[in-house]
Amino acid sequence: MRGTKARESLAPAEPSPHLIRSVTRALAALPTGTDATGGSRVASWQRPDRAVLDESVARLAATWPQMLAELRIGVAQVALLEGPAIDGFTDFATHGAIYVNRSRLRTSPRGLPGPVRCAEALVHEGTHTRCNAAQLSTPFLTPAAGSAHLVRTPLRADPRPVAGLFQQMVVLARSSVLYALLLRGDTTATDALEARRSLLVERAQHAVVTLRERSPLLTDHGLTVLEECAALLRTATV
Repeated sequence: MRGTKARESLAPAEPSPHLIRSVTRALAALPTGTDATGGSRVASWQRPDRAVLDESVARLAATWPQMLAELRIGVAQVALLEGPAIDGFTDFATHGAIYVNRSRLRTSPRGLPGPVRCAEALVHEGTHTRCNAAQLSTPFLTPAAGSAHLVRTPLRADPRPVAGLFQQMVVLARSSVLYALLLRGDTTATDALEARRSLLVERAQHAVVTLRERSPLLTDHGLTVLEECAALLRTATV
């Protein structure tokens, strides 16, 4: 409607019942044996947190505007988590919201700047959001994938369904590209950025290899996305 203000995207979300319920579900779904000491809860955004988020968005605008445009379409809310149990996640029940731990807004022990880590978190969780929506209309996996054996994945200690590995592949490939782009335009924390890029590429390549070994479980669309990720990784290793 003319004159109607556009919905704000990537907006810092304050604690609210639907977000709190989502975190409760995520905690209940943690694998057996996970150390959930300290839990995780939805926290309020403080001024320094908002400044980091703003800088992260600015970095994406400068280095990968296409990715930022996708995030602005798919991500309405960014919920901030406090407590070590959950690093971040998405939830079908709160589609359009992503959950990011406050620790991902801080400089890492290895010197990775907070705004860079936050940008990676936005790409990571935002990609899960995109995959969740895309697979509803055009599935990546055949029905047989649902009954296939669990597999080891790069990002989880517990064996995961093939669907989980597929999403990890897409997330890792895109995150690898993010760091490759940042390295081309950022002269600070170069060693930390390069170390992170190298690790993400290695993990993504492992996911690609594992899924190629299980290619009969992928639809034609899934196979196309698999090869797109492999191509992205080639650009991220240059």
